Amino acid sequence: MLSAAPLIQAGALVLVWILFTLWCFRKVLTRARASAQQSSATLLVAYASEGGAAESIAQRLTESLHQQGREAQLLTLNQITSARLIKAKTLLVVTSTYGAGEAPDNGRFFLPELISTTPELSNLSYSILGLGDTEYEHFCGFALALNTALEKCGATTLAPLVEVDKLHPVAIDLWLDQLIEHGLLTRRPVLDSRTQRIHSARLIGRRHLNPGSPGAPVFEVHCAPHDAFDWCAGDIAQLHLDGQMREYSIASTQNEGVLKFLVREQTSANGELGLGSGWLCKHAELQSESQFSVRSNPSFHCPDHGPDRCPDTAQKLILIGNGSGLAGLRAHLKERESNKQHDNWLIYGERSPHTDRHWDETLSDWLEIGHLTYLDRSFSRAGDTDLSSVVGNAYPGYVQNVVDYQAERLAQWLSEGAIIMVCGSRDGMASDLDQRLQTLLGAEAVAQLSTEGRYRRDVY
Repeated sequence: MLSAAPLIQAGALVLVWILFTLWCFRKVLTRARASAQQSSATLLVAYASEGGAAESIAQRLTESLHQQGREAQLLTLNQITSARLIKAKTLLVVTSTYGAGEAPDNGRFFLPELISTTPELSNLSYSILGLGDTEYEHFCGFALALNTALEKCGATTLAPLVEVDKLHPVAIDLWLDQLIEHGLLTRRPVLDSRTQRIHSARLIGRRHLNPGSPGAPVFEVHCAPHDAFDWCAGDIAQLHLDGQMREYSIASTQNEGVLKFLVREQTSANGELGLGSGWLCKHAELQSESQFSVRSNPSFHCPDHGPDRCPDTAQKLILIGNGSGLAGLRAHLKERESNKQHDNWLIYGERSPHTDRHWDETLSDWLEIGHLTYLDRSFSRAGDTDLSSVVGNAYPGYVQNVVDYQAERLAQWLSEGAIIMVCGSRDGMASDLDQRLQTLLGAEAVAQLSTEGRYRRDVY
């Protein structure tokens, strides 16, 4: 009962700390062993990547360095500790910027640690390639902040920071030429050989899921591709319309043969529907054609033994999201169903239990057959008496409140190696959830989960 929430939370917190003390002790030993086995490479290539471009460039750069006889170690920026920087001679960083000058998730812990520890880095030379978009206010903001912080620690600029607008190849080549000039490369490598293929897909289905909701309308949209193309759970579909592009989480797997989306109508201040949501939810006629490309989203792929796919052995997965973020979570659940991976726990939030139970039948069936071990849903516009008909556990409030109520189970699953994957709104849900996890588990434990690839987010 919610009236007992304070007592439940207090008891849960005690158990959380007991379980997490044991987990953290194990992680300390693991990190110590890993530190002892670190590569002796003094040239580090680091990336912080939201959409995959920075990661791809860093990987190709590292491959080129190896081919040209140089020892280089490729790491995410979160994996670069102060101790590693002190031992290194050269640091090459490829990073994008997210939101209001923020770091991508796989680089967001580096700068706070650098600023707080201020290591002496007078023996380190560095160069940064910043990827961004001049249409945004904080163009390459994180790359600039990173450059400033390294300078303050005494590091020497090997080659000036290069800011790249929309992956412009001339700017990227300028950075490469600087590396050649300083003797790191002997020739200019091809860093990004990707070509964007645009595919036609036919609108074959559209269903309004939440009539009468206190929130904006949400539609399930199905598009059938004309030709086969590849994507995996976690990837993003890009809708090309009127010379612009809008992105949507893909809710289906490639085996299903259809692009499935969960789209909420967006409305401007003057009442006009958004370009992409207006087209998919209202304006496009059934059987009409739309143009899509796929953006690989490796930071939201399931961790594995290879680059993209989940491991063959079942691993516990905690999926947390709200609103249309259920799309990205549904794709992972569907993929894991195909792989017979059934240790899954979904925590999902919406507005009303009467109108906003998207894909309720599917979720209920998955819970009944055991594909979902637990299903916890929260509804921000609900009281206790509104929740009796909801299958699984239901709560008034938000997903971060569910994490409080289920703190003991969360700690237990994490101690058993579970992965957390978050999809939905960045402001509000994702930021509040992140703070709640840091309160329950500790900031260092959350940072370690991210570094290990066990805390992954696709938030917008």
